[in-house]
Amino acid sequence: MEEQRLLGSRAGEKIRDMMIKQKPGPAIRQLQERSGLNLPGIGAIYPLLDHSGKSRYEVHSSCMKALKAKLLQKLETAQMDSARFDSALEAMLPYIEVEGLQELPLTLLGRFPDRMTKDIIDKIGESEELFKIAPQEVRRRVWLSNANKFRDDVIPIVKAYKTDPEVIRMAKEMSIEHPTKVISQRRNHPSIKQLLEIVGGNPKLYNHIGTYLRSLFIQTNEAVYCTLRFDLLMAMHEANLGSITKVDPCHELVWNLDACNRTLSMDERRVDNIRKFFDKVARDDPVHGDIAMILNDPFTSNMITSRLLVLLNEAAQNGKAPHLDGTLTWTATMLNLGAHARRIIQNQKFRIPKVEANVVDKFMTTLSNCILDDTLSMLKQDVDDNVQYEEVEFTEDNLVALDDSEVARKILSHYILDRLANADIHALTRTLPVIVSSLRRNSPYDYQSVTVDSLHVTYQSFFHSFLEVLLRQNQLTRFLMGRKWQAAILSDFIMPAAALDSSVHEQAINFLLEAFRLVASSGRAGSIGDAFLSLGRWLETLYVNRPAAMISQERNEYLRETYAKLVSDAAMLSGGRYKMKPEDIPGVLAYVQPVWDRQDSQMDTSI
Repeated sequence: MEEQRLLGSRAGEKIRDMMIKQKPGPAIRQLQERSGLNLPGIGAIYPLLDHSGKSRYEVHSSCMKALKAKLLQKLETAQMDSARFDSALEAMLPYIEVEGLQELPLTLLGRFPDRMTKDIIDKIGESEELFKIAPQEVRRRVWLSNANKFRDDVIPIVKAYKTDPEVIRMAKEMSIEHPTKVISQRRNHPSIKQLLEIVGGNPKLYNHIGTYLRSLFIQTNEAVYCTLRFDLLMAMHEANLGSITKVDPCHELVWNLDACNRTLSMDERRVDNIRKFFDKVARDDPVHGDIAMILNDPFTSNMITSRLLVLLNEAAQNGKAPHLDGTLTWTATMLNLGAHARRIIQNQKFRIPKVEANVVDKFMTTLSNCILDDTLSMLKQDVDDNVQYEEVEFTEDNLVALDDSEVARKILSHYILDRLANADIHALTRTLPVIVSSLRRNSPYDYQSVTVDSLHVTYQSFFHSFLEVLLRQNQLTRFLMGRKWQAAILSDFIMPAAALDSSVHEQAINFLLEAFRLVASSGRAGSIGDAFLSLGRWLETLYVNRPAAMISQERNEYLRETYAKLVSDAAMLSGGRYKMKPEDIPGVLAYVQPVWDRQDSQMDTSI
C-alpha cells in the first residue's frame, strides 16, 4: 500500500528513478497501472475518458477534489475520541507538506488545537505557507506558543492603525460634531477587525496584545495606543465575547465611558456608575495603570474636559470656588489620572495622583473669573458695544500650571474653543496670547522625538481644532472682515505661535491655503476676499520667522510645496486679483523656486 502512495517530494523522486531505469513509455504505463483509480471496471473506463479528450491528470484531479471535499466534511463533523484522533492524525500528517492536501491535517488540528504537539506547532509556525492556510484556531495555538511570531504578526496591524491619517486626524479633534460617526469609523477600522479575528475569545492572546500596547505606550507616550486599548475592548463587547469582557477589569468603565462619548456628556447615572466602579478598585491596585490608559484616550479625555468646563461654568455662575466643588474636583481627578498614565505604568506606582493645588486653587479660579467676565461682557455688549472691560490677568502661577498640568492645558484649550464657537472676540483677545506664552516657555520642541511630549501634543491638537472651527463659513467671514479678529487671531496668535513651533507653522500655512481656496473658489470677492490682498505679507512673515531648525527635511519639502501652491493659486484664482507682489515675498519666492524648477524640468521631459 505504501508503494502506491505517490504524493509529495518522495513521489517526485520515485517517478524520476523509474524514468531513468526504464524507457518512458513502459514506465508511464506501469505507473498508471499501479497508481490509478482502484475501481471496478476502471480498465474499460479509462479508454472512454481518453477518447473524450480528458487527460489522466484532469480525471485524477477531479476525483481528488471530490474525495477531499467529502473527507473535509467528515473531519469537520465526525465525533472523535482521543484514540480516533491520534489514528486520523497519524494517517493524515504526511500530507501536511503536499500542496492541495495540506487542508486535511490542518482541518483536523483546527478542531482539536489543544492536542497539537510542540513539533506540529513549530512546523506550522516555521512555514509561512502552512500558517497562512491554517484554520484560525491553529494559528492561535501557534501564537500562544511563539511570542516572537505573535509579535511579528501584530506589529504591522498596530502600525497600520497608528499611521492611518484618519486615525491621526480624529485624535486631534477636540471639538467633535458627530461623535457616533467617529466612533463607528474607529470601531470598523481594519486593524480593530484584524485584532478581533486574531484574539477570537482567547483571553491569553488578548492579554498579550494589552501587554504589547502598554509597552509601546511606555516607549513613546503616544495616546494612539490608549485609543486602541479602548476600542479593542469595546469591539470585544460588541462581538459578545464574554470570555474577554468578563476577565478585563476595565470593561465596566469602558462601557460607561463609551456611552458618554456617544453623547459627549456625562449624565448623573453614568457618573454614578463610574464612581461605583472606582470604589471597587483597591487603592494601589495595578489595574489603575489600565484605567489611566483608557482615560488617556484623546476622545475620552476631551469628553471629560468638556464636562469639566460645564462644571466650571456652573461653579462660576453660582459663585462657588472650584476647589470646593466635589464633582468638579472628582472630574478633574479623572482627567488627571489619564494624563499620568505613562508615569503610573512606568514607575509601577498605582495610586491615583491628586490634581496639583496650583491648578485647582489658582488656575481654575482665574478661568472661573474669565467665565464671569465673559458673562458680564456679553450683558454689557447688549447695552454698549464700546464698553471698556476690566481685564482678568493670567499670572505666573497660571503659566506654571500650564507648564506642568495636562488638566490646565486641556481645560484652557476647550474654553478657548468654546469662546471661538460663540464669537467672543474679547475672550479670545485675552486668552490666545496665554497659549503663545506657554509655547514660548516650552520651545523649541522636536516633533521627531521618539517619546512625545504631552504639552506639545495637546497644543498641536488645539491648533488643529481651532483652525478647523475658524474655517467654518461664519467664523471665516468674521475673521476676514473684522480687524479685531485679524489682530487677535493672526497677528497676536497664529504668527507668533508659528514662529515658535514647527507643527503650528505647518498648520498655519495649510489654513491660509484652504481659507484662500474656499473664498476664491466661491467667487466671494469684495470685502470678504479683499483681506487676502495682504496674503503676500502674511506669507513672507511666516516664512522669515519660521522655526527652521526644528523642521525636518521631509516636512521642509512638504512646506515648500505648500508655499508654492499658495503663491500659484493667488496668481490664478479670482482672475489673479490676489496675485502677490514680488517685493512682498522675496524670501518666499527664493524658497519655492526649486519646486517650479522641478515642474519646468518635468514639462520639458514630457515634451
